[in-house]
Amino acid sequence: NAGYWLLSITDKHLYSMGAAVFFENLCGGMGTSAFVALLMTLCNKSFSATQFALLSALSAVGRVYVGPVAGWFVEAHGWSTFYLFSVAAAVPGLILLLVCRQTLEYTRVNDNFISRTAYPAGYAFAMWTLAAGVSLLAVWLLLLTMDALDLTHFSFLPALLEVGVLVALSGVVLGGLLDYLALRKTHLT
Repeated sequence: NAGYWLLSITDKHLYSMGAAVFFENLCGGMGTSAFVALLMTLCNKSFSATQFALLSALSAVGRVYVGPVAGWFVEAHGWSTFYLFSVAAAVPGLILLLVCRQTLEYTRVNDNFISRTAYPAGYAFAMWTLAAGVSLLAVWLLLLTMDALDLTHFSFLPALLEVGVLVALSGVVLGGLLDYLALRKTHLT
């Protein structure tokens, strides 16, 4: 989306649009190839077809559920801010891949994940936090549906969405931090 961001802040020209589309498709193809390689590393050879299907379907969840929110974001902030935000939102995932490089190599070589034995209470809290955030988002979706059908009118829906996202993301971040600390104990980071 960096090309589209550049296109949104510069003068419109056919060649710049063509370059942005070319750059997006090139990067998308390379990203898809790398993602397939990552999924195949994570899959157990005995169940590779099933696990690959589930993981690739799980990867589509982000596109499906971010789509409606993206429309609201664009309406509130504009296209250039949306494209810039989407570029910035990709940075943590790239950093995570760099941090996890050695553990992914361990998984590829040993055909098994490193068992996490450190911080069991922390992992339980992270899972509960994630579950609470997802539950808040499910309630938000239900109330939003009721609001759209004119059954009710709730003024706190935007706040509920923000709280649900923040709680769920804090669970993910806490789990990632615990993974990092656990891996430091095993000297794989």
